Amino acid sequence: MNFELLLNIIEYIGTIAFAISGALIAIENKMDILGVVILGSTTAVGGGLFRDIMLGRDMPSMFAHPSYVIVAALTTLLVFIIMYILKDNKVTESKIYKIGFNITDSLGLGVFVVVGATQTMAVGITNHFFIIFCSVLTAVGGGMLRDIMAARIPAIFRKHIYCIAAIIGAILYYIIILNSNLYPLASILAIVIVVIIRYLAFHFQLNLPKVKLNEDKSLL
Repeated sequence: MNFELLLNIIEYIGTIAFAISGALIAIENKMDILGVVILGSTTAVGGGLFRDIMLGRDMPSMFAHPSYVIVAALTTLLVFIIMYILKDNKVTESKIYKIGFNITDSLGLGVFVVVGATQTMAVGITNHFFIIFCSVLTAVGGGMLRDIMAARIPAIFRKHIYCIAAIIGAILYYIIILNSNLYPLASILAIVIVVIIRYLAFHFQLNLPKVKLNEDKSLL
């Protein structure tokens, strides 16, 4: 299997994973079917849109290759139908649901770390920082749009070492590529390390340090 085909496959996997996470958030926020489709699709392709804007592309990938948007929309519709049939509030409160959401979100994060870095290098960019920046932006951009549209504080600012996992994955992927050009191996390792970091952070409730103010005190 050549790397281009592998990249297309993992990009579809990431699209589906992020579409599921976006659809679940929309359902939790009691959005209707249109809201579920839009939020899920935005989560799936939003990071790539940010990346393409940064790269100055005339035609963002979501328009040049609408199959990703179609796959995302169909995925969100399937999630909506399943949840509509279940009609049980306890589903979203169960441990299995939370683990499933974390896995799909983490998988999408890891996949788009790889896609972001690869797409950036493909246009001839050689600046190390910019490649890692676009890699992370591709990975977290869709989730940021999802959370903003759902009136939530973006997960990258508050939850379980989210952005840090993407940064570590991006650096690992880029280092391997610089030293070996083993794209398939680098892709798998980067995705796996992101998923592992996110799962461990979720399981052990690990977060970056926060300032905890007393309830009767304020900085204002």
